[in-house]
Amino acid sequence: MQFSSILFEQSRRPQELPNELDIYKDLNLDQIIDKTVAFKKEFDIKKFFYMPLDNEKIITYRQNILKDLQNNEFYHRVDEFAQKMLEIKKQQKIIETIEYKEYKNGWFLQMASVYCEALDTFLKALRSADLHSSGFLLFYDYLQTYLNSDEHKSLQNDVQKLKTELASVSYEIGINGLTFKVRKYDDEIDYAQEIERVFHKFEQDEVSVQDCQFDKNSGINHVNAKILEFVGKLYPLVFSNLENFAQKHKEFIEKSFWVFANEVEFFISYIYYISKINSPTLSFSYPKMSMKSRSIDVLDGFDISLAYSLAFEKKLVVTNSYYLKEKERVMVISGANQGGKSTFTRAFGQMSYLSKLGLSVPAREAKLFLVDNIFTHFEKEEEISTLHSKLEEDLVRVHDIFDKATTRSLIILNEIFSSTSLQDAIFLSEKTMEKIDKLDLLCIWVTFIEKVNNMSAKTVSMISDIDKQDIEHRTYKIIRKEADGLAYAKSIAAKYHLNYKQILQRVKG
Repeated sequence: MQFSSILFEQSRRPQELPNELDIYKDLNLDQIIDKTVAFKKEFDIKKFFYMPLDNEKIITYRQNILKDLQNNEFYHRVDEFAQKMLEIKKQQKIIETIEYKEYKNGWFLQMASVYCEALDTFLKALRSADLHSSGFLLFYDYLQTYLNSDEHKSLQNDVQKLKTELASVSYEIGINGLTFKVRKYDDEIDYAQEIERVFHKFEQDEVSVQDCQFDKNSGINHVNAKILEFVGKLYPLVFSNLENFAQKHKEFIEKSFWVFANEVEFFISYIYYISKINSPTLSFSYPKMSMKSRSIDVLDGFDISLAYSLAFEKKLVVTNSYYLKEKERVMVISGANQGGKSTFTRAFGQMSYLSKLGLSVPAREAKLFLVDNIFTHFEKEEEISTLHSKLEEDLVRVHDIFDKATTRSLIILNEIFSSTSLQDAIFLSEKTMEKIDKLDLLCIWVTFIEKVNNMSAKTVSMISDIDKQDIEHRTYKIIRKEADGLAYAKSIAAKYHLNYKQILQRVKG
């Protein structure tokens, strides 16, 4: 029986995307990924966040693994196992550099002992957990089969036998100036025990035993190595067995366990990341994904990157609920500046991307269309180095998006064509909408041009809401409503102290 991956089932791995694509910066995905992998930087997991899936089956497979890991006790047991495998991998590399034979063989035995114990402990954790995911159940079967194999049983038996033999080794060292002699222990007084007995009455608290971090130089130098060599000559059979053990089992580590340990930290790190948000008003859920229905229905969605940042400041995050049904394809978002429009678009883009990784998404509930690709075009500063005007840069990027987009893609446009005249911006927006209509794809479009709402029968008008009592106060809610421009105009007027009340006060003076 073979076990190839906890991330990709038995299927072929998707191609890793370049991390410099616009979507990672535009949607703040780069920040989310960097902060997530920072918790587990010793594992090679960053690449997995750049491998979005396009398969409902594997996405469900991953979601079920995350559901099993919601059991806090099991979550910690899985993480402990992964850390043990990492420790063993480090030991393996260090052992290869040790030059003293007896010391090297001793640490090899210790590594084998830790390996056997880790596998046994994890099998018990899997057995006692209430598992439902096919990923963990397959690994449980694989581990159980492996531990019952003749090869592993031979390793376990040899480890226990050698540890027993080494426990019987006792010797003493006689030191005379710069020379020493090593001989077998012959029932002389054990002064260590005598000292412990004498000073026992001064003992106050229990001494905690700390695990020693393995290092190739731990407790060894040329003198120690020579003592070990002499002890080996006193107990030739035991040390011969130790040498034979290292030769017999030199390839004992099953690589599948390291692959599992590394890949499972993809889930562990994400769970740890979202646990830092820890807000009673925010929820994560497993989206219902479909490659057929293009209906979108999200309840209390939010920007996960913003929520993570504000969690440390103890600030609340505004959530938004929205939907697309039947023939609706395009959300056109307008309204006052600083009203939450860009945050809304990022939140939707993040949700679509995280769902393609098979992860839980920032929303109380979510029903999503499984898009094949996500394309973004957010307003950027004009770059002198490109020798292109801002408008030309917009046109080049939009053209490139439509060259790659398919009917299953998601396009997120944020304030494009803002550098040209209103008449030209309307003309270019019409041409862009024609492309969107033809491909029948999903689109989120933030724009200052209200006419975009009427350029297609597939559009839905949404605006950034404001407080009806205080026009300058943003609620950061994005609601379904036809854009009338009044809220935006009133907001601008209030900003420059030109609304009716402000003008009246100035006239009265």
